[in-house]
Amino acid sequence: MRRVVVATTSLLVLLGALVVASYLLLLSAVADRASRAVPADTALYVNVYLQPSSGQQMNLLGLVGKLQGFGDPAALEGKIDEVVQRLLGEAGIDYLGDLRPWLGTQLAFAAAPRPGGSTPGELVLAAVKDPAAAREAVPRLFSGLEISLTPDVIRGQDVMLSEGTSYALLDDLLIVANTPDRLRAALEADADVAPALADSPAFADAMRDVPADHLASVYVDLPRALALTELSHVGGFSAAALAVTADADGLHLHGAARFANDAASEAARAAFAMGTRTSTLADWMPTDTSAEAVLFGAAHSFDDLEAGLAEEGAFAPAADALNQLRAIASLGLGINVDRDLLPLLDGEAAVALRALGTDGPRGQLLLRPSDPEAAQSALDRMRSSLADRGARVTTAQVAGTSLTTIAVPQIGTIAFAMADGVVLFALDPADVAAALEAHATGRTLGGDERYRAAFELAGGRAGNEFWADVPSAVNALAGILDPGSELRDILHQFGELAISAAANDDRLEINGVLTVE
Repeated sequence: MRRVVVATTSLLVLLGALVVASYLLLLSAVADRASRAVPADTALYVNVYLQPSSGQQMNLLGLVGKLQGFGDPAALEGKIDEVVQRLLGEAGIDYLGDLRPWLGTQLAFAAAPRPGGSTPGELVLAAVKDPAAAREAVPRLFSGLEISLTPDVIRGQDVMLSEGTSYALLDDLLIVANTPDRLRAALEADADVAPALADSPAFADAMRDVPADHLASVYVDLPRALALTELSHVGGFSAAALAVTADADGLHLHGAARFANDAASEAARAAFAMGTRTSTLADWMPTDTSAEAVLFGAAHSFDDLEAGLAEEGAFAPAADALNQLRAIASLGLGINVDRDLLPLLDGEAAVALRALGTDGPRGQLLLRPSDPEAAQSALDRMRSSLADRGARVTTAQVAGTSLTTIAVPQIGTIAFAMADGVVLFALDPADVAAALEAHATGRTLGGDERYRAAFELAGGRAGNEFWADVPSAVNALAGILDPGSELRDILHQFGELAISAAANDDRLEINGVLTVE
């Protein structure tokens, strides 16, 4: 009996050790080496793991394997090398000869805007897996870019300097900066003689809001990004972090932006509180919508932004521009922005895109203001003001609703309608009619399985949102943006992109998914 107990105990210990070892091997996060060489005053930090944890690699390979031409694991690495070589070759970079032999597990970018509009400090950091290969290839890489560099020494490290590009090649990291001063700041952070981003409590707190094991991440210090280093919050928000992970059903986005209620203005608190609601405007969008975005409390956010601009002397030109727009709208069109336009944006607002070409966008601007009666009065006032200034006004009945079209001389045409508390705007009356008919028949994006399933995978719908059917969006943008046949073919194999940003206690929680067909 004792032997059985000992044998069973040994087996359980062995199985436990295997589970722990498997977890550590497959699911453990990769260390962020680059953040230790990024100065603490960084406002934007983007990090990509070229060789993530084994668990993330397996999930990612499973997704990539669904793409046509990438399904053969044996040929996958060669295919990726071929694509990257071609893309970087257009920028004069020999990926296979000068990058791949030494490039390690991580690639990062960091930026620190400067007050007064001076040149931001920028860094590109790349992990080095083969120092000898890097010492041979990196000088060749920069000489191929036709950059004149001068050798120097900073903090005991050999560096190459120029006004536009400078770099230092460490044993495990290549640091490229856009100015010599920024390179010096990076080397001082790496030498622990100056604070690094990795030492920042704000950075550590923000990164705790995202999965530790991820493919890529973005960190933004919002006040610094706006060059407002003397402020700790902007609109109640301080820092935000996002991370991308791979799962069997697609690429997932997770993140949060911390919100300090006591540091926010009344307008900012009102806009944040609306982030708990669920959008209704997708029930007015036609099923051929390619992409849509919803924002709650846009008027409150605008008020908060304008108040912030007025308080900061650096943004005086922006505040003056807003006042000039008010004057132009009032004198030229007879429209009072504060009385007639902003109240329309105090509830739910959405933009739905059907196509975007050289002749302008096709789609709708959809609004659900908090006071429908006041909104109708504002629409009537604006219509009368434009008619008094020579605009041609026509009306038609669509799905039991009056659709108004206004042709403004030397400006263009705008169409609108209001039904069930929702205001619909478009540049083409056919787009307003399409939304009215879609809602009347129930054939809307809100009832479309593509839309609903994507948000279910993302974790639900609440607050601000963005959705796009990737192939349809690529086609919709073809009139102004052609990604090229190869990239277009790849994008057509993706499914839906869905992102929601919902208010929850002291943070805006951000979740999303990109599916692969």
